[in-house]
Amino acid sequence: MTLKTGSRGAEVRWLQTLLNVKADGVFGPVTKEAVLRFQAEQGLKQDGIVGKYTRAALESAFGEKYKAPAFTKPVDYKQYDARWAGKMYSSHGDASQTIRSSGCGPTALADVVATLIDANVTPPELSEKALSWGDRTRANGTAWSFFAHAAKEYPFGGYEKTSSLRGLEKCLDAGGLVVASMGKGYWTKGGHFICVWKYDGAYIYACDPASKSRTKQKTQSFMAERKMFFCFYPKTD
Repeated sequence: MTLKTGSRGAEVRWLQTLLNVKADGVFGPVTKEAVLRFQAEQGLKQDGIVGKYTRAALESAFGEKYKAPAFTKPVDYKQYDARWAGKMYSSHGDASQTIRSSGCGPTALADVVATLIDANVTPPELSEKALSWGDRTRANGTAWSFFAHAAKEYPFGGYEKTSSLRGLEKCLDAGGLVVASMGKGYWTKGGHFICVWKYDGAYIYACDPASKSRTKQKTQSFMAERKMFFCFYPKTD
């Protein structure tokens, strides 16, 4: 990942720590100046951008202290997976209501649980829990209460419900994952749940249970379409 003016998040904070500037996670003028000084010291092109060659120089200069955070996509389950797409997900025995048709909530949360807690958890298990907790609505899908119930069921390090960008960013910076309830727009024609895993200041990245092609959206547009964030923090020792 290239870091430059406007970048945000845990990786920027890591860079700032290495270069001994205030680690606020925002790549602004002070951080750019620190990068320019480092590049000058290393005989690199002085552009204030942390790309391939500057990263290599950081690794060489800092040795054991160089431990760039890994930004790896979480488990990315799909509602239409043949293993469970046709499984009924209904509070009143309606066979037309399946994981494929309306199971985005359990599927997005399965990404979170399988990544942070138990790799064996799949969408059908979360669908069954939604039904047992009374969180499957009669027509529209999954109630927001489902996520608070899941936060009590599984040993996460913390849980927060928020609609703020800062709240989302804080969770991701801590190594957590966020289920986002999205309104009409890029991700859905009605309502939809997705699993957010990265924010770089310009784009918000997510795993979409209903699509392989929808993967990121500019921050301003994303925030205009979001309804709520359900933030799950990782366990800490």
